[in-house]
Amino acid sequence: MPGDVNDVLVAIDHVIDLGLASPSKLAVLGGSHGGFLTTHLIGQAQDKFVAAAARNPACNLALMVGTTDIPDWRYAEAYGSEGQNSFTEAPTAEHLTLFQSKSPIAHVSKVKTPTLFLLGAQDLRVPVSTGLQYARALKEKGVPIKVIVFPNDNHAIERLQSDFESFLTIGVWFKKYLS
Repeated sequence: MPGDVNDVLVAIDHVIDLGLASPSKLAVLGGSHGGFLTTHLIGQAQDKFVAAAARNPACNLALMVGTTDIPDWRYAEAYGSEGQNSFTEAPTAEHLTLFQSKSPIAHVSKVKTPTLFLLGAQDLRVPVSTGLQYARALKEKGVPIKVIVFPNDNHAIERLQSDFESFLTIGVWFKKYLS
């Protein structure tokens, strides 16, 4: 994951250097793995973004043990190409410690970015608890947050009304912080 974060930050700096973006008006948005990256970015580049929005972000790999329909993904994120060799449905304490350290939740104490969370209550891929845990940690620190849980939606948040509400809310959230 550090490579992904660094790659995005290098790309952003390049776009700023080209004069195509203002460093004081950057927002970040991602869903699923993009939400994982979004929450990593706001924790590792805490002064870079003025607003963030995350749809069903995987914020804590350890919290996903026994609750996700893609358990092997955690190992790929934590161990890289060696993840296949380490996979087990019964992770050790060492696995759990590594999952925690490779998760966005490990950087939550540094986050300052106002963050919108859009979560599908029926999500089997990234259980709603991981986004809620991260949002609660930000709220406890006094970081502005907004959480919308779509009770009848899964990972994709694709029901027409939910999809519309989700992206409308993202637009309003970004306008609030980018104006």
